[in-house]
Amino acid sequence: MVADQAEALEVEIYPGFSASEILFDEAQKVLGVATCDMGRLKDGSEGPNFEQGIELRAKQTVFSEGCRGHLGKILMDKFNLNQDNSPQTYGIGIKELWEISPEKSDPGSIVHTTGWPLKSDTYGGSFLYHLDNNQISIGFVIGLDYKNPYLSPYMEFQRFKHHPDIKKYLEGGRRINYGARALNEGGVQSLPKLTFPGGLLVGCEAGFLNVPKIKGTHLAMKSGILAAKSIFENIDNKDEIKEFTQSIKDLVVVRII
Repeated sequence: MVADQAEALEVEIYPGFSASEILFDEAQKVLGVATCDMGRLKDGSEGPNFEQGIELRAKQTVFSEGCRGHLGKILMDKFNLNQDNSPQTYGIGIKELWEISPEKSDPGSIVHTTGWPLKSDTYGGSFLYHLDNNQISIGFVIGLDYKNPYLSPYMEFQRFKHHPDIKKYLEGGRRINYGARALNEGGVQSLPKLTFPGGLLVGCEAGFLNVPKIKGTHLAMKSGILAAKSIFENIDNKDEIKEFTQSIKDLVVVRII
């Protein structure tokens, strides 16, 4: 596991504790984050298992909450990070993990579709990935700018699963997990300013999903790697690591060329 490797390098990981507050100094530089209190009762008082939140302070704080992170929205407003970019657009992705019959399993096989069962005025598409252990990951994504107020993304996904070329994999199988999440779909022109005093935005917090190439995890990881490199090289003499922005621009130029 990656977590085990990180902890072996003396990285501290706090699973189950969400960052609920951003810490600022008098000059409005980000100092870190604070976790939320645990164990409060319905009336807000401290229960028998109460644990006070803790402050995590750092020279630079990397915000990577995913699409529309609650702390990220605060930072974008406070530092006006969306001043020079196009508005972000969003979609919703619904995903299921299925265990299918062994004879239908084809590990490594990939299916991508666009359109059906959506109408031509609604943007969306699907994915189906064959995994190991007779499992498939199947999902459907719909742009949240659809005009039909009665459209149900979940029901469109259900309709999609009844297509003969999809249904044949699911028949005789069982769903073992499911979930949904919001997606940034604006592209590179919708990226906000990525740096501010004391911190950076990476991953889907900033909107690094590349929809045409169906690459989100890839760019999220790469932005984190470039952020770490920029911080390591400049942490002792910079409040704002503007070099990170240039490294992202260089990456985009290389990819386009």
